[in-house]
Amino acid sequence: MTKGAETRSVYIVGAGQLGSRHLQALKAVGLPLSITVVDPSEASLRTARERYEGIPSVQTHAVRYLTEVPASFEPIDVAIIPSNSNVRRMIVEKLLSRGTVRSMVLEKLLFDQKDDYAEVRDLFSKNGVRAWVNCSMRTMPLYAGLRTLFQGTPFTYMVTGSQFGLVTNAIHYIDHMAFLSGGSRFSLDTSMLHHPPIESKRKGFLEINGTLTVRFENGCAGVFTCFPDGDLPVMIEIASAVTRLISREWERKAWIAKSGEGWAWQEVEAAIPYQSQMTALVVGDLLTRGACDLVPYEESMQLHLQMLEPLREFLEARGGGKQEHYPFT
Repeated sequence: MTKGAETRSVYIVGAGQLGSRHLQALKAVGLPLSITVVDPSEASLRTARERYEGIPSVQTHAVRYLTEVPASFEPIDVAIIPSNSNVRRMIVEKLLSRGTVRSMVLEKLLFDQKDDYAEVRDLFSKNGVRAWVNCSMRTMPLYAGLRTLFQGTPFTYMVTGSQFGLVTNAIHYIDHMAFLSGGSRFSLDTSMLHHPPIESKRKGFLEINGTLTVRFENGCAGVFTCFPDGDLPVMIEIASAVTRLISREWERKAWIAKSGEGWAWQEVEAAIPYQSQMTALVVGDLLTRGACDLVPYEESMQLHLQMLEPLREFLEARGGGKQEHYPFT
């Protein structure tokens, strides 16, 4: 910590399961922080406080817990918005109507209405907000390091597992494919998805099982399969003509084989950081260099819409009636 460092302002709006993990992470930020946690639920705020106070800290931060965004506030250095998709735009608008926000980190899935994506982009532009989306695979040491192995060559990207939340997690894999390949344009094949959809773990939202197929214009392809039952752990396999990776996150292990090395498997470190660890790095980067390694909002917006529009059409075509929104989070 720098002696006499200026106290920086961080807001977390949404203190649910994920929001409380973001809050815990801030204990590892070495710069002094003034933290404001906002959630309409007193119970969620209590849980967040208990989790925050239950871990050791490297720095003493000032923390306050509110049920409403203040009517006015001093400039916020970093705002983290881990709410559900159906209220995120309202939160962004409320913050920007009441004060200055320099940087913002939004959880995925971003919004449940198509128009929200462009309108929030325009709000960020108008208010000079730098925004990123928490698709975090590109910040994890194992997955970030694969870029030098797979960029510039077509690859297949396969994910298999049981009951892992196909739609909510597919954006992570699509974002990682975009990061590895340098591409951003793709089509989504929904023909192997199961119908009807199922209730999400988050009340009021839906999930879908089955297989999603992604085809990028640069020749890369993804196949993501979620079985509706069983306890098959999620496994990721990425393969090009010259490199193959298998990641078994539940074992914290991965293996890489290369053509030039006779396809001999090499075990590599595959520790997947907890959200409470990753947030500290992201916030630290934003406060010290004004940027981070997450996907910028504009890029993530395009990836989201290319995924969500075909899913909306899938629901309509299967007798779901006119879908005015994306029922996912």
